[in-house]
Amino acid sequence: MAVSATTTARQTDEVLARATKLRNDLESVISGVAAGSVTLAQVFDRSSVDAVCGFVYLVKIAESVPGIGKVRARRVLEELGLGERTRVSEVSASVRDSLVKVLR
Repeated sequence: MAVSATTTARQTDEVLARATKLRNDLESVISGVAAGSVTLAQVFDRSSVDAVCGFVYLVKIAESVPGIGKVRARRVLEELGLGERTRVSEVSASVRDSLVKVLR
């Protein structure tokens, strides 16, 4: 069965729309943390239910915590043995507790 050009274009448009929505949702989580309306603990709690919260890189969330900054956030993550590509959903409960205490 041959795939027509319109079907491919439609599928491409759907994929691009989903990717755009995901980027916007990720940005809203990060900006919520940066604004102080969402805490790090809330992001961890929501990550088991909300796929977007679990999908965001931990370094992006840590850097956006008010008063922390990029250098300190990356240093804390390095001390805990977490890489730059670690997602929020990949972190154990004990590490989550440590991060919440350190990144206040």
